[in-house]
Amino acid sequence: MRNLYIIGARGCGREVYNFFQECKVSLGDVECKGFLDDKADALDGFAGYPPIISSVEAYEPSENDVFICALGDPKWVKHYTEIVERKGGKFISLISPGASIGSNTKIGNGCIIPGWTVISCDIEIGKHVSVGVFCDLGHDVKVGNCCHIGSYSFMGGGVEMGNNVTCHPRVNILPHKKIGDNAILGAGSIVIRNVKPGDTVFGVPAKKIN
Repeated sequence: MRNLYIIGARGCGREVYNFFQECKVSLGDVECKGFLDDKADALDGFAGYPPIISSVEAYEPSENDVFICALGDPKWVKHYTEIVERKGGKFISLISPGASIGSNTKIGNGCIIPGWTVISCDIEIGKHVSVGVFCDLGHDVKVGNCCHIGSYSFMGGGVEMGNNVTCHPRVNILPHKKIGDNAILGAGSIVIRNVKPGDTVFGVPAKKIN
């Protein structure tokens, strides 16, 4: 039996715990033992959840432990997953049976792929990527590590997204566009041009903002 620990016990962590219940049958021998969070009272007032065991920094992984990161900001996803990986911790992906995933698609460890999501063929998704519901990723898309893709977003065929990108809900990215590392795409934006690393863009069409 593998013991799952969810990094982050705030709102996203509670969502991921409920999503784990949906994926539990397909995962097989995995039981969720609790959360890792430095805010010991994060679950106060919420019933039906396993306990907060420790902070990430203080926890030492055991042989049968596995992890998933439930944080919304790619900067902190990268920070905390690297802490666990340096200690030898292993991550698993939560992929809903209701997700549509095409052939020759590769998904890294520690990803969250919910139902009602369409991931086409010949796609590469890095590790620790979270995808919202009702997203549509076209053929030959490439997504780097530690990205967050908000619900109802669309990525046209051949889009290349770097590492640590935040894509807020309902973003549309036209085919073959390149999104640089650490970029932020504002909610509802339509991306018709390449986005440079570190830029924040917003609007229809999306433009760089300060």
